[in-house]
Amino acid sequence: MASETQSKSGSKTRMGDEALTQFLLENNIALVTGVYGDPCTPLLDRFTDAKLPVEISLEEKSAMAQALGASVAGKRSVVAVKQVGMNVLADPLTTAAIHGIGAGLLIICGDDPGAVKSQNEQDSRWYAKLAEVPVFTPRNPTHLAECAQQAFTISDELGIPVMLQITARLMAMSDEYKLPAKLGKAGRYDRSRPWGRFILDRHKYHFENIWPELTKRTEESTLHMLDNKSTADGVISCGYVSNFVKDVGHLALATASPLPEKLILAFLKNRKRVLIVEEIAPIVEEGVRAIVGAHGIKVEVLGRLTGHLPRVGQLERRHVESAFALSPEGLNFDTQVELSGSLNEVPCGGFELLYQVLDTVIPQDQLVAGDVGCNILQGYFAPQTIDTAFGLGTSIGTAAGMSLSGKKGVAIIGDVGFLHSGTTNLLDVIEHGHNLLVIILNNEIPAMTPGKLGSVAMAKLKSLIEACGPKSVDEVDLANDKPSDLKRLFEKRLSEKGVQVVIVKAKAVKFKMGM
Repeated sequence: MASETQSKSGSKTRMGDEALTQFLLENNIALVTGVYGDPCTPLLDRFTDAKLPVEISLEEKSAMAQALGASVAGKRSVVAVKQVGMNVLADPLTTAAIHGIGAGLLIICGDDPGAVKSQNEQDSRWYAKLAEVPVFTPRNPTHLAECAQQAFTISDELGIPVMLQITARLMAMSDEYKLPAKLGKAGRYDRSRPWGRFILDRHKYHFENIWPELTKRTEESTLHMLDNKSTADGVISCGYVSNFVKDVGHLALATASPLPEKLILAFLKNRKRVLIVEEIAPIVEEGVRAIVGAHGIKVEVLGRLTGHLPRVGQLERRHVESAFALSPEGLNFDTQVELSGSLNEVPCGGFELLYQVLDTVIPQDQLVAGDVGCNILQGYFAPQTIDTAFGLGTSIGTAAGMSLSGKKGVAIIGDVGFLHSGTTNLLDVIEHGHNLLVIILNNEIPAMTPGKLGSVAMAKLKSLIEACGPKSVDEVDLANDKPSDLKRLFEKRLSEKGVQVVIVKAKAVKFKMGM
């Protein structure tokens, strides 16, 4: 737990995750759902420790659906997922805004600049634009609580979900803060909003009534910070990286979508250059470029697209401070690209014997589909067992596609990945008569982003797999079974036709880079 201190002004010093937790507690949020994955894992655990009503889900669409149900029933809810989890959550999200909800629903999207603990560096804010919902981009703990308050207010009053972008650095930031005023009356679900209109009329209602009001509130929001120094150069920023800006005219936005166009136009007046400082994608940068072009303003827009800031990776203070002095001739890739040392802390070890055995029984020209979990590390380190890793729960389907080459497909997937979305893949490949071996790593925890996950399904994993109907289901324990026995089993299953599953049990231990 981070420390809390009292200042002379009566404000408190807390980290970002503490500020958000306290705000939710003060407002009696009825339900918090979410899926483990950094940077949301420590946040969800903090919510749990604080006795918020947290229900950890195996899969993001389920988490979102439950929160939507609570909202319709008049209970405020929160969903917390990492950026790649937004891909799964997006299905109900993109309908929710035009369908309408009830009580406030806040979606906390944990982005991972630099892809420190993720399979890609994805910007969740794109989903706000896709779903036509607002996304708040807080810059410090005080602003985080204030953004959450305004997000819930908008959600309650306009009947739409609202997004809040966080990063690990924002959550770990320590700052003085005061909690904003408590929320007012919760929103109520209006059944006539979806069912009194056909689909296109729902869109029409949204763009005639909801979006104009959102734009108006964005323009009037007191959460934007304006330092209108009369400098020829100016900076427009959003999120944590706003803290890197100094000694120049500065507009720090509280929202990345919609943008406060009138406020931006006023800030650009008499500027020669404006630098857009944001993580991860150039969303605000593209928006400002569109505003400048539409109004014929003669101001040069600088940022990630012009090479004045790195196109990928975390932004650092040095990037921002040196940006105006650069004369780039293309995109800038001045960023640290290497495996994170934090991998030494994840409990992904324990399966070394399995990979050693597989290295002796799988031909060198045999493709192996990995999954986005602990086994993703086997693409980097010896014996480099896997060839692909596209997403959580995808390895079984990928291996089925590989089997079309005429060779038996091989899929490696973690138990959490299997429960997340691997079950539907297994049902599909069995239904269509594919030929592959599925290896499920069973250490009973979400090890890549450790959290306190307990699942009834985990205890009945073998029964669940058998119900899907594979040709065979074997269980082995790396702590007890001999390497020679493991080798014989895998050789046998690889020689058979159809879908075979082997559950490999191991105790989770810390992964050692390089093994």
